[in-house]
Amino acid sequence: MHDMIERAFLLISISINILFLLLVILLISRKGGISYIKNKISNLRIKSSQSGWNINAYYKHKKSQFEILPKSNDSIIFLGDSLTDEGEWIELLGNPHIKNRGISGDTTGRILNRLDTIIQTKPKQIYLMVGINDFACENKSVEQVLEGYNTILTELKNQTPDTEVFIESVLPVNNNLSLFWQNNENLIKFNLKLQELACDFNYQYIDIFSNLVDSENQLDVRYTTDGLHLNGKAYLIWKEIIEKYVAGK
Repeated sequence: MHDMIERAFLLISISINILFLLLVILLISRKGGISYIKNKISNLRIKSSQSGWNINAYYKHKKSQFEILPKSNDSIIFLGDSLTDEGEWIELLGNPHIKNRGISGDTTGRILNRLDTIIQTKPKQIYLMVGINDFACENKSVEQVLEGYNTILTELKNQTPDTEVFIESVLPVNNNLSLFWQNNENLIKFNLKLQELACDFNYQYIDIFSNLVDSENQLDVRYTTDGLHLNGKAYLIWKEIIEKYVAGK
């Protein structure tokens, strides 16, 4: 009798475990299956590296401000690093729905760290440009930066599927002026891969790079003072390229 009770309890325990396992499998399947698991692992890997970042006061202050600003699902988000941060997008494009969410120094990992705030708004559009600091400040390879992008885009696709996402090319550097030397041929290679990634997610890729380079594939001196950041002429060109995509235009 005692053995029968033990076997009954064992059978119940096994059944509960199997049921729990089936529920987990069902949940993962609904979230995207193996790709979901891979994305979460990648997400954790990127976040685990945050302790090595230079999370300065500027980043913290901007991030905390973005978290408390009003949320609106008709917003048009410009997301990126200093190149986005320094653009006066509302005035350039004449659109009050635009919100500048660029932070100087940002990388794919740092954007992932604050992506929840962007996702919560369920924005109408997102214009994303990031990556140059991954190369210049973190010495990442093309594959590593693409992995960061893949994680960001997967989160956007899963969490705010109705948002139009526009992926803008990483921009060239003028190595005669910039303290952050970069191989522009490597950036060209990266942008080609980025275009393929955009296609995989069914997002629009926008080439800004080729509109700002000189004959040597460096950032044209007409558009920069320090070889990395942009002057007003460059922002006007950028604006002319993207304005046809911006909602409400």
